[in-house]
Amino acid sequence: MAPGRASWRQSIQAIPIEHRANGNLSSCCPRDYRHAPQRTQQHEFSPLSRGELRLGNRHLGQPCRYRLVQLDADAIRRLGRIVSFLLFAPTLFAGPFFGVLADRVDIKRGALTTQALLGILMLALGVLFMLGVLDIWMLSVLALLFGLTSSANTPIRLTLVPLIVSREALSNAITLISINFNAARLVGPAVGGLLLEKTDPGGTIAAAILMTLPMLAALAFLRPRTREGGVAPREGITSQLVEASRHIRANGWLIQAMTITTITALVPRGLLEVLPAVADGMYKRGASGLGQILSAVGTGALLAGISITLRKRKTQHLEELQRSYIWMAAGTAAVVVMGLVQNWFVALGLAALMGASGTFTAIAAQSVMQIETPDAYRGTTIGLWLFASIGGNALGALAFGGMADAVSMPVTLLVLGAAGVAAALISWLLAARSW
Repeated sequence: MAPGRASWRQSIQAIPIEHRANGNLSSCCPRDYRHAPQRTQQHEFSPLSRGELRLGNRHLGQPCRYRLVQLDADAIRRLGRIVSFLLFAPTLFAGPFFGVLADRVDIKRGALTTQALLGILMLALGVLFMLGVLDIWMLSVLALLFGLTSSANTPIRLTLVPLIVSREALSNAITLISINFNAARLVGPAVGGLLLEKTDPGGTIAAAILMTLPMLAALAFLRPRTREGGVAPREGITSQLVEASRHIRANGWLIQAMTITTITALVPRGLLEVLPAVADGMYKRGASGLGQILSAVGTGALLAGISITLRKRKTQHLEELQRSYIWMAAGTAAVVVMGLVQNWFVALGLAALMGASGTFTAIAAQSVMQIETPDAYRGTTIGLWLFASIGGNALGALAFGGMADAVSMPVTLLVLGAAGVAAALISWLLAARSW
């Protein structure tokens, strides 16, 4: 064992009890994060389930959650869930309303503003850390503000895409964006872990701040076209949401895209949110296993995006949606198989399949949503699609986590996976009637 690592747990036990009780994260061993053990128990690293330094966007997770390791095990588990909830709940509750906002604002100015705010929040996190005053309450507030800003940034950013590329190139543009995102998801955790090992959370946060600058520079040079029909009419927010919902219900392609998105988000992607419990609770692989399985998910997603780019794309939606039903069924079936197998390398392959399933269905569904929606209501429609995607993801994670606590993870995978397979097959058969 490397020098210094053996004393890591003793250093935590030596923290005054009042610091552990009040959740202060800065006054206790502020430079000892690099001495965290290589292998920890499931509950000790569960907050890292989405801890990753994403290049370009949403890179708050790892620095924030890594700091929770200073608390006792039960507090780590509770606080990790709280921070995760605060990061993603705003999209669940406010995403559709920010979609309406995306239809009403100058889209370039909105993208610049929200991206700049993400950088400012990261800067605030870094300053509080360097001053030694960061505690769990400040961290929670920053996580909530970051979640709110991200929930506004996402529909604005996605609405911007059709305004800078042609309709014919839109599907390829969405695919390239997905490849970039998944490449960051694959490389980000390794970069974040290396920075934490070589420096400390302050250095990691500084790197995350720098990662916001290229996006800001790129946005400054974009010249989006004028939206057809101008911005959305100044009707009430609720009325605009109702109108977008009617537009979805009246279009069979959009209904199928929303169905595929919801089922995939609930089951295979919902399981991906609780991978720490799988890596250590089922396979006893600890933190290193978590890194391996996260990389497998990112690899599968990246390969799926590349394969879509390499093949010839067609403008008709039928072929893309038919493939999406296959990928949706495969992703849900992988959950069932994971509940049955004990081989770690098979589990890594199944995780890669789930990552590919989520990427392919997301690209196909988003392409349909973007192409089939007029400019004036695109942001609102995308907001509803994000609600289904991220909301389903969050609800799926709660279902997997809650049921696993009540019974066991293998049983949970079998039950929820089988329910997902049934839902996928039923929706596939219903959709086939209209083909």
